[in-house]
Amino acid sequence: MKRSMMIALAAAALLAGGGTYAYMEYSRGTARADEMPVAQQLSAAELLQAFQNDEQAATKTYVGATEQVVQVSGSIRSMEPVGADKTNVVLETGDQLAAVVCEFDNKDLPIDWRSGAQVNVKGICTGLLMDVVLVRCVAAQ
Repeated sequence: MKRSMMIALAAAALLAGGGTYAYMEYSRGTARADEMPVAQQLSAAELLQAFQNDEQAATKTYVGATEQVVQVSGSIRSMEPVGADKTNVVLETGDQLAAVVCEFDNKDLPIDWRSGAQVNVKGICTGLLMDVVLVRCVAAQ
C-alpha cells in the first residue's frame, strides 16, 4: 500500500510540475528588443542602403534565421499612430520614397520625441517591404 501511494504522489508531483511549466511557457509572451543583445548597429540610411543593394544578403544579415536586435540611429521624419496602442516612428534615410519604420508600443515611446530629433532605436528587423521595418522597438542610449 505504501509503495503504490508513493508512486501516486510522485506521479501527481510530476504532473503538477509539468502543468506549471507548460502554463509559464504559454503565458510568457515575446521578448522586447531591450531584453535581447544587439546584433548589428548602424544608421537608418545604411540599413536601407543595404537592403536596396542586395536584399537577400541584407535579410540574412539583419533579419537572420532567428530574431535578432538591430540598433539604428537617425532623424525622425514623422510619427504616425497605428491603432490605439502603437505608433510608427519613421526615420529619415535621405530617400524620399523609402525609410526605416520603427513600430513602438505607446508605453515604450519616449514622450519627448518629435520630428527632426536625432534618436537611437533598438528593434527586431523584419525586412524590406517598401520600407525597412523594425518591430517591438524601444529607445536606445
